[in-house]
Amino acid sequence: MSSFLVTINILLLLHSAANAEELRAHPFTDVTLSCHFSFVKDTENLEFSWKREDIIEEYEVEDDKEYYRFLRHYDIFEVFSKLVYQFHNNTEQLEDQNSLYEGRVSVDRDEIFEGTLSLLLRNVDFLDEAVYKCSAITPDGRGESTIKLIVEDSEMPLVQFSRMGDEDVATCISKGWYLAPNVTWLDRAERDLSNHSTVEVLEEQLNGFYRVFSVLKYPVRLHEKYVCYITETDVNNQPFRIIRKYPIP
Repeated sequence: MSSFLVTINILLLLHSAANAEELRAHPFTDVTLSCHFSFVKDTENLEFSWKREDIIEEYEVEDDKEYYRFLRHYDIFEVFSKLVYQFHNNTEQLEDQNSLYEGRVSVDRDEIFEGTLSLLLRNVDFLDEAVYKCSAITPDGRGESTIKLIVEDSEMPLVQFSRMGDEDVATCISKGWYLAPNVTWLDRAERDLSNHSTVEVLEEQLNGFYRVFSVLKYPVRLHEKYVCYITETDVNNQPFRIIRKYPIP
């Protein structure tokens, strides 16, 4: 076997793409990464691609096709490929696609005739957070656009006053937590009212995340201010994430 040298570097460059449009999504949802070029009229003589800009590929193989095939067999190139989606010769070309996106991305072919090359990304995960570049070339022009996908790992709690039976209560609802959260209730004077509350932490189906539903039954006054204080802790019992939310009168 002849000599070879293979190097793969992965650099996180999200912060360097400050000018990219931002798109926010929650895990396990579908999102559309927008891309449009006026010079794109049809699929003939069109080449375009979607790539991740936070991955830099560097590899050198010295005339060793056997070793190259070995790497491809074990998906080393596919896992660290920049390529998310590619189209040329009037058809999709996904042989070099990053394996993270296999079966999860598509482009509406009918929209291409209107100059739209937007990418549908299904079942968003935290690993999808990145800067994506859309590039297109036709005989009439070429262009690039970037978009930064931000995956938000929880939603802000929905906190409001309600009635249960014959008493006023304050409720706090939040979902999308990936560590079992703790809920603390405070009043205007920041006195801990948690002993007067109930908390349900339910594991959401399919994704293994948690949903929080807490009810404060301390004699609740509608003119008072209450704070729902949610925290996550890591394995060392250190605070991991904190969200505060006030009830809406």
